[in-house]
Amino acid sequence: MELVKITKDIEELCYKVLGHCMQIHSEVGPGFPEEYYQKALEIEFRDSNIDIIPQHPIPVLYKNIQIGINFLDFLIEEKLVLEIKSVVGLNNVHLFQTLKYLDYTSLDVALLVNFGKTSLEYKRVLPTKKMLEFRQRKTTYSNNPNNPNNPNNPK
Repeated sequence: MELVKITKDIEELCYKVLGHCMQIHSEVGPGFPEEYYQKALEIEFRDSNIDIIPQHPIPVLYKNIQIGINFLDFLIEEKLVLEIKSVVGLNNVHLFQTLKYLDYTSLDVALLVNFGKTSLEYKRVLPTKKMLEFRQRKTTYSNNPNNPNNPNNPK
């Protein structure tokens, strides 16, 4: 199985997004509520003509039944997830949340950015090998002519 390849387009988008995050962090400073950084990023993205969907809804499912809804902070140009925090330090819960957003969106790259420290903290997050294998199995199954949900199934 081939792991994720980051295209030049995605690399450049990540670079631009992190640049905006750094600019906001240096102007606003650390430690404010996450919503302040959310609004500042919306302004920066708008001014830079970067296409975004802020607070993109993600359903939380249990046995294919929606039990709740989460909101990823930004879906950027339908290519990149940006999850922002304003906490003392990033932890595994933040990483797991970001991985779940990659899973639900089927995107290959996310940025997890923390505005809560004196220096901007960020991580580029890629799907795990297990997530990629699951995507492959799901695609293979959905394309299988014997799958009852496949529109090409002769039934």
